[in-house]
Amino acid sequence: MPRNVFRRREPVEPGPRKGRMLLVSIILALAFGGLLVRAWQLQVDRHEHYVQRSAGQHLTRITLRASRGAIHDRHGRELALSADVPSVFAVPRDVRDPADVERLATELSAILGLDADRLRRQLSGRGAFVWLKRHVTPAEAEQVTALDHPAILLRDEPRRFYPNRSLAGALLGFAGIDGDGLEGVERDFDRYLKGRSYELEVVRDARGRKAMPTGGVPIEHLAGYDVELSIDARIQQVAEATLRNQVREMEAKSGVVVVLDPRTGDVLALAQTPDFDPNLFRQAEPGDWRNRALTDVLEPGSTVKPLLIAAALDTGKVRADAVWDGFKGRLKVGRKVIRDVHGVDELTTLEIIQRSSNVGAVQVAQRIGKETYHRYLRAYGFGQPVGLGLRGEQVGDLRGPRKWGQIHLATFSYGYGFSVTPVQMAAAAAAIANGGVMMKPRLLRRVLDVRGNVVESFPPRALRRVVGAEAAADATRGMIMVTQKGGTGRRARVPGYVVAGKTGTAHKVDPLIGGYSSKKVRSSFVGFVPAHDPRLVIYVNVDEPQQAQYGGVVAAPIFAGIAREVLPYLGVEPTEPYAPDDDEEIEDWEDVAEGIDPQARPWWYEEAVLAGAPQHLVVPDLSGAPLAEVVRRAAELKLQLRIEGSGVVVSQTPQAGALLPPDSTVLVSLDLPGRPPAAGGAQ
Repeated sequence: MPRNVFRRREPVEPGPRKGRMLLVSIILALAFGGLLVRAWQLQVDRHEHYVQRSAGQHLTRITLRASRGAIHDRHGRELALSADVPSVFAVPRDVRDPADVERLATELSAILGLDADRLRRQLSGRGAFVWLKRHVTPAEAEQVTALDHPAILLRDEPRRFYPNRSLAGALLGFAGIDGDGLEGVERDFDRYLKGRSYELEVVRDARGRKAMPTGGVPIEHLAGYDVELSIDARIQQVAEATLRNQVREMEAKSGVVVVLDPRTGDVLALAQTPDFDPNLFRQAEPGDWRNRALTDVLEPGSTVKPLLIAAALDTGKVRADAVWDGFKGRLKVGRKVIRDVHGVDELTTLEIIQRSSNVGAVQVAQRIGKETYHRYLRAYGFGQPVGLGLRGEQVGDLRGPRKWGQIHLATFSYGYGFSVTPVQMAAAAAAIANGGVMMKPRLLRRVLDVRGNVVESFPPRALRRVVGAEAAADATRGMIMVTQKGGTGRRARVPGYVVAGKTGTAHKVDPLIGGYSSKKVRSSFVGFVPAHDPRLVIYVNVDEPQQAQYGGVVAAPIFAGIAREVLPYLGVEPTEPYAPDDDEEIEDWEDVAEGIDPQARPWWYEEAVLAGAPQHLVVPDLSGAPLAEVVRRAAELKLQLRIEGSGVVVSQTPQAGALLPPDSTVLVSLDLPGRPPAAGGAQ
């Protein structure tokens, strides 16, 4: 049998090779044991420590806030909106070289207009983030990008813009740099407008780029709601322009206008002067931020007389055709003598309104008594808030009847001794215009989400019946007499329409003399039109006019100017032929007409072809419109454009309302809202 040559015949003795293998095995076993121990330390013993370190290097939490909701007028026109603009920030820990700090501070100081020492301190820190300048201009952003430094970066942020500039500025208020409402509608409806904040965990790579591993957040979960106001931007524009011109002409201190729809209580316009541009609110006086229609209290003067007469008629103690002793314009009440500017022997109840007779008003108030008169004043809304939802509203001062003496009853009858706000006065007049029913004044109509769905709506609401329909109709007849021959408010007349109104001239208290000033007055007018089917209630008050004092001269023309433009815009057809009564009235209307630009046309003809001139187009009002909207409207009207600048339209040539043939060129200048006008430019 063959022998197996591979089989050992003698046992192998231990030697050097077997010892080395044993040693390697022991070392490997110890190393593996060490790895197990280290793994236990990393994964179990110090797990939380290293998880936190890893999160610090690769994970970060960021807070997101969506854009603020927009503010619209009743027709969807934007009054306030948010747009993304660049802001500059730095990562100081990535600026390690002191020479780099010095260079960046110097260059950024020149680009951003900031203090170089402040920039050095910010860039010398060890933080991961610091704002250098927020909401920079496109030119500044371009220069910062050109620096091409990894530690100096840009981030888009939402900024609040007011495309119509000063239009309704005091009403809208403004929002701060962080998107919080600070004044006006922006502050008081902030609960709707403010974008929601969410904190998200994101992954960050070595270059600082971020990604959300869980995906984004749906915009409807973040976006602020849009609010729709009852304001009509067109009516607001007319009210502001008309008020501004008359205040300037009368050299008055200030003025305010309130326009209401008496059928619904909708506030169509709240105009005031001085005004301010919310885009540049820091450049305005803080006193100009206040909404004078709600915050300013004043004695109503003779504008309260129609309310008194309506109340007296409603009690049944007074008839519309009753005849009162005029006392030749002098009536003694206690130790005080009540006077009329033009005394008469006798006058009817409605002539008390027409002639604005203090003597007649005192007798009517005495007939109904102080308790009854106080009850009606409260029913008209005096001494209580109107409830527009805006902070800062005053309620005026209306003392209880127990504190009234005979002289208080007398002075209250012609509007002295108690105070109201302009909105209260307009709402009270609206009750007469609405057949005696007071509607709750409404500013906020609807709240909408980002997709246009209605979140909340606020329908019109009738508060109460103040006087009966017959009493309201009789008071209206007296107010119509005010604007006709023999009345004090003839300058409030509007061609083609019957106007009901009442003038007022209230002397102001002068603290220096401790009584009423003979030179400082508030001139006012309140009325509605058309008188028999009112669509507008307009209250006007002008503070300390210098060129004239009477409400019929100072305030009534403002009423007429607004109504003359707004009624056709609302589609209200004229119902009456207009023929002036006398030479004085003709002169009044000629004076009004002198201020009209012969080339201009009322803006309600916008985008229309004038009858009888089919070859010409009316230039639309492009102010405040973005470039895309300008291009669209020009294409529709077949007008050529020449464009200068970027942003929204700040001026145009020819002006709105001019007549041009098709294919004519319109020059539009655009700029960013909020940018101050260039030195020497138009203000």
